[in-house]
Amino acid sequence: MDAILVTGGAGFVGLNLVEALLARGEHVVVFGREAQLPSPAPSLFARLPGRLEVVQGDVQDGAALRDLFARRRIGAVFPFAAITAGPEREAADPALVLDVNLKGVLATLAAARDAGTVRRVVLPSSAAVYGESAYAFPVLDEATTPPVPISLYGVTKYAVERAGLRLAGLWGLDAVAARIGATFGPWERDTGLRDTLSLHLALAEAAQRGEQVVLPPAPLPAYDWVYSRDLAEGLIALLDARDPPHRVVNLASGTDWAPAYGACLEALRRAFPGCRWRHAEPGERPSISWNESRPRGVMAIGRAADLGWRPRFAPAAASADYAAWLLAKREQALP
Repeated sequence: MDAILVTGGAGFVGLNLVEALLARGEHVVVFGREAQLPSPAPSLFARLPGRLEVVQGDVQDGAALRDLFARRRIGAVFPFAAITAGPEREAADPALVLDVNLKGVLATLAAARDAGTVRRVVLPSSAAVYGESAYAFPVLDEATTPPVPISLYGVTKYAVERAGLRLAGLWGLDAVAARIGATFGPWERDTGLRDTLSLHLALAEAAQRGEQVVLPPAPLPAYDWVYSRDLAEGLIALLDARDPPHRVVNLASGTDWAPAYGACLEALRRAFPGCRWRHAEPGERPSISWNESRPRGVMAIGRAADLGWRPRFAPAAASADYAAWLLAKREQALP
């Protein structure tokens, strides 16, 4: 069986993807800075039918990547190692963000080209490529919404899209780019490489502490989230797609979650009874920092639907599943 390489596989999205791949019996190779996956992933993943290898290395090291491909037959690649930089890190070390997010992907593609065994590359793009357009368009469409990235992270992701697809075509690699929406769910944690963690993680941590959550005054700004389990299934749909009609595909819920935050918090409250929540009074400060103050457009998911993928979890169901996962993780006995 050909192996599937996931660089950055110890990160948030990477762990969800690795878990889903192992669950269907794949041989998965995780390559990144970590010598092992965070607890309790090793014990959980050992129960799944697939085979897991963790190889420590740096995506900026071309020789290490070539050696990685030379020592095992790799049939597919998710080059997902990245730094999700905030403004302070962008200003302090822009070269590192570019080196990891863009040059690391290109080095991985070059090693895949030289190996000659790779049948599919799923490039890691992001909703961040839409940038200012996200506030100007009610629907964010892959073909008609102009990318105007604001952050250096968004700039690198758009560069990964364009340069990755271009080089894949020149080098005989079959690539597709996934524009990943704002994500939350199992395995999210502060790794030191993501400067902006999800709103849902902050809500879940407050719920577990039994604190009262004070939301901003209603109505809350429109925002499109995708649950991490749904995202993993969408990424696998891109892996499996034969002759995909589109090479850039949004992976998101296609839904404004703002009206559902109350239902999400109720799901957390049922799991963690000490949790309470309400909206702030005029002039009162919310207890949770909000990801956005401006309403954002919702990502279109018609292209993903053409590949047979739609998210399974509605907002309240996603929060309930997440709460159950958090409870099980607390007991170190995930299902």
